[in-house]
Parts: sequence; C-alpha cells; structure tokens
Amino acid sequence: MEKLEDKSPNEGITSKIQHNKGYMALLIVILGLGHVLDEYSSLAPGMIKSSIIDEFFVSIGWKTQDEALQFMNLLGMSAMVIMIGATLFKSLQDVYGRKLIFVISAIGMTLGMVLMIVAGGFWVYFAGTIVSSFFIFNDMQYIYIQEETPARKRAQYFSYAKILGLLGLLLVPVVRSFTVVEGSENWRPVLYPPLIIGVIVVLLSIFFLKETRAFQIMKKEREEKKEKSGIEEEKITLKSTFNAVRKIPTWNQIKWLAILPMGFMFFAMLNQSYSEIFMDQAGVSLADRNIVLALSTIFVGVAYFVNGLITDRVGRKASLIFNASVVIVLVVVEYFAMWAAPASSSKMLFLVIAAISQGFRIGAFWNITDVARMMMFENTPTKYRGTVQALSGIALFLPMIPGLFLTNALISAFPGNIQLVLITVGIPANLFVIWGTIYKLKETVHIDITEIEGYI
Repeated sequence: MEKLEDKSPNEGITSKIQHNKGYMALLIVILGLGHVLDEYSSLAPGMIKSSIIDEFFVSIGWKTQDEALQFMNLLGMSAMVIMIGATLFKSLQDVYGRKLIFVISAIGMTLGMVLMIVAGGFWVYFAGTIVSSFFIFNDMQYIYIQEETPARKRAQYFSYAKILGLLGLLLVPVVRSFTVVEGSENWRPVLYPPLIIGVIVVLLSIFFLKETRAFQIMKKEREEKKEKSGIEEEKITLKSTFNAVRKIPTWNQIKWLAILPMGFMFFAMLNQSYSEIFMDQAGVSLADRNIVLALSTIFVGVAYFVNGLITDRVGRKASLIFNASVVIVLVVVEYFAMWAAPASSSKMLFLVIAAISQGFRIGAFWNITDVARMMMFENTPTKYRGTVQALSGIALFLPMIPGLFLTNALISAFPGNIQLVLITVGIPANLFVIWGTIYKLKETVHIDITEIEGYI
C-alpha cells in the first residue's frame, strides 16, 4: 500500500465545519451511552444464558442444555437473512447521513430489548434477539467516533466510549445478585436498564447530535462539484462501490481487512455468548458467577484501555498482534482456572484468575475486530465508507454457515464443556490474525480520514 498523503485537499471546507469543545464533550457522552446500549444489548443476554435456556427449554422438558445450545446455533442460520438486511441498511448512511441511521439503530435496539423482556416463550424472545441484532450489527457509534476524533487519539477516544459502555454493563452482576438466585432465576430485570438508556440516547441524539465532520465535508464537496459541472454525482450502490474501491491504491488493504474477519468469524460467535454457560458447566455457583462477571467486565474495560494506548502510540498492527496473542494464552488459562475453582481450597484465587482471563480475553478479541474496522475506515474514502463496511459485513456471511455446523459438531464432540470448543476454534482463528497482520497489512496510524477523499 502506498503511503497516504498528509496534504488536505478539503482544507477550505474543513475550516468552515468545526465543532466546539462543548459539543465534542456532549458527543462523547451520547456515543458513550450509545455504546452502553450496544454493549448491554450484545453482552447481557450471554450473562444470563443458562437461566434463559432453563426457563424456555430445560424446565419444560423440551431440550437439554447442550441440545438447546445446538438448536439456538442452528436458528442463527435463519437470522443470517436479517443480518444481510442489516448490512444493506447500514450502507444507507452514505446517502442519508450518519445521524439518521444512528437514531434509528438506537430505537431498534431498545425495542428488541422490550420484546425479550415481555417474552412468555422462546419464540417471542428469539424475535426480540433478531430485532436487537439487526440494529446492533450497524454499530453506528463506531463510524461517528472515527470521523469526529483527531487521528492521533482516535483509538483512545474510542476506548473511552467503550469503557463507559462497560460501566453500564456492571449493572448486570448487581441486578443478577438480587434476581438470579438459587431457586428463583428471574433474568428479566437484568434487561431493564437498556430501556432507560435507549430512551436517553434517542432523545439526546434527535435534539443535539450533528452529522460527522467527514460526512459534511464530503457533502460540501459534492455540492461544489455539482455547481461547477452541473452534473449529479453517480448514485452510490454496492456494485458501484465495489468497482470503485478495486481501482484505488488502498484496495489490497481493504481486501485483506475483509478477508481476515472471515477467518476469525468462527470465534466471534463463541467469544462472549457462552461464558456464563461455561461457568454453569464448570460447577460455579450462581453467587460466585456474579463475582466472576463483575470482575470479568472490569477487565474487558482494562483490555479496551490498554488497546487504545497501543493502537495510537505503537500502531494498528502491533495492536492486532498483541490482542490475538493475548486471546491464545488467556483462553487456555481461563479454562484451567475455572474448572479448578469449585473443588479447590483456593477457590476464590482461581475464580479471580479465571475472571481476569475471561474479561481480558473477551476484550482483546473485540479489540481485534475494532482495530480491523478502524483500519478499514482509514483506507476508505468518506463517500464509500459506510457502503464498504456493508460489503465487508456481507462477506462475513460466507463462513457463517460452515461455522455454525462446526460449532454444533464441536458441542457434540465435547458435551458439557463449551470452553473446549472455544479453545479448539479460538487458537487457530487468532493465529490467522497474527499471520495476516504480519504479512498482508500495512500501518495506518495517524491517518486523517477526512483527507482520504482527495487521495483517489
């Protein structure tokens, strides 16, 4: 990949589109709360999964825990249609702007949580997960942060917003400690906070959120070109975007930043969804699980914070290699510590080791996905950024079907031990990340993404 130039072809436009410090502070609050909503919607159901399975499957004699896990994985194949729709919806941000899609996504995640809470049976709950997932997949807070923050602190600001999201997620073990107890596993109150947070995010976004500077610069540039030439710019579609980005100098980077996630997609489906199930299978009590979940959540935040420093100060490639190496080591440490804890005289020590390993492992893996997405943004012009993100999202569906069958096969191969599935899939997936980063990617640290528009 050739080096992106430092000159700014949009310098005149940029000077007219500035946000004051007060707005930037408000923006971080809105995006942080948006990330609370996203993190809560993504992670909280996995922290109460054994209780959900017990209510909808085991207690009524429908399926065993392992059978329910396999069944829910197979249902993920039907959800792929919804996910494809989500990626197409995401591409509309290049046409209608970032703000509109952000607001709609916040509304959608909130409504999905409502359905999950009121569900009297599994199918209504599943419908809620589909609605929530549709909008979670849009991850609009990512592109807002990337397009509004200075290049030298982009990853750090992003990590701050994610850490704020995790602070909200600490409510899960607190609520669990009162409602998910032996003999009475009422998991629904765990999902109440997103309703309040969602309403706040939607209202703040409608009244105070602005379009990103990068999008406004692109819009101004389009208007000026139209005034000079009198010709409308070609409509952005998935096909036209694909054809266009194949001709730009950063195409090889974009291509590999789409291929690498296809390799670790297998592990993405396991990374966070089964941690509480694993504790259940290892024999960790409900009370002890709350301790593990609280400490684990804190160390997800620690992983995010460390990643922000490494990514901005050392580089994107160093971040990918570091986080993939951490996952490989900690997924094994977590396994042995968790299984040793219940019967050990040093139970609390082993639980602390398992919790720290689990949290840093979960955070490190999501750091990989975040940095890969960040590098994708840093290689793509503003006018194609949302559509390229949608195209790379569609590419992820290719490994999903074999991934689901592989996961189910491994659950059958290791009955009652989902963590061995994580190890079997996670180590090769993260070795692939390390290989691809070293041999296929080039550094993009400190790139001003508002300038990429004039690079092609």
